[in-house]
Amino acid sequence: MTRISLDISGKVSSEHLKAISAIKKIAEGLGIKFFVVGATARDFVLSCLYGVKAPRMTLDIDFGVEIKDWESYEKIEASLIRTGQFKQSKEKQRFVFENTIIDIIPFGDISNDENQISWPPDYSVIMSVSGFEEAYQHATTIILNQDPYLEILVPTLPGLAVLKILSWKHSYPERQKDAEDLLFIMNNYEHTDIMDRLFNERIEILESETFDYKMTSIRILGQDMAKICNPVTVAEVKDIFITETSKASQFHLVAHMMNTTHKFDDILALLLKLKKGFLEMV
Repeated sequence: MTRISLDISGKVSSEHLKAISAIKKIAEGLGIKFFVVGATARDFVLSCLYGVKAPRMTLDIDFGVEIKDWESYEKIEASLIRTGQFKQSKEKQRFVFENTIIDIIPFGDISNDENQISWPPDYSVIMSVSGFEEAYQHATTIILNQDPYLEILVPTLPGLAVLKILSWKHSYPERQKDAEDLLFIMNNYEHTDIMDRLFNERIEILESETFDYKMTSIRILGQDMAKICNPVTVAEVKDIFITETSKASQFHLVAHMMNTTHKFDDILALLLKLKKGFLEMV
C-alpha cells in the first residue's frame, strides 16, 4: 500500500521528538511495527498540519504496537527500561519519559477473536483493540523532524474516528474524551484536504447537501470510516450508530459530546449525518 507523507517538522516539542525517536529505535530494532494513536495523533494531523486548535492539551503519547505474543511485549518493556530514560508505571501499559506519559498498546495476533487483549500475569485486565488493525493498515506517514530525520505512522482522520467511537463504546462511561474527540474530528473534517475532493470527486454529494460544507464533509467522513473497516468492525460501528441515534436511544454518545457550546439537537444532527455516510458504504 502506498502511504502519503505529510510534513509537520518544526511543530513538535523536543520532548515528544526524543520520546518518539527512542521508541522508534527500539521497535525497529526488534522488528516490531508501530504507530502513534490517540490525542497526539489527532494533534499531529489537525493542529500541526491544518492549523486547527486542539480542544485540550495533551502531554501523553499513545502507541499501538503490532505483536504476536506477550513475550514480544516483554522485550519492548525490557528495552525501554534498559535505556534509563523510561520508568514503568503501576498501569501495565504505561511508562514515563521525563514529563511525558507513554502508553503502549499491543494489537494484532496477540488479541483474541473479539479483538481483546488480556494483560498478564493474571489476565484479569481486559482491553479492547477493535479498529487498531484497520487504522494501522490505512495509516499515513508524518514527518516530525528533518534534522535529524524522524517520521512515524499515524492513523488517518477516518481511522482515528473509528478508534475513538470504538474506544468510547468499550470503555463507557469512563471515556467521555473519546466522544469529544470524535466530535472535534467531525466538526473540523471540512478544514482538511476534503474540500479538493468535494469539488473534484464528490460534487453530487455537495449538491445533495445544498452546499452545506460541514454536513457534506461529515457525511464523507462516515463513508471514509466505512471504507477502511473490515466486516466485523463495520458491524460493531453500525450497531453503535443505530443504538445511539434511534428513537429509543438514551443518547449516551450525544450526551458525552455536549458542552457549553453545543446543543443536543445540533450534535444529534451531526451524528446522524456521520451515520448516513457510514451506512451508505456498507
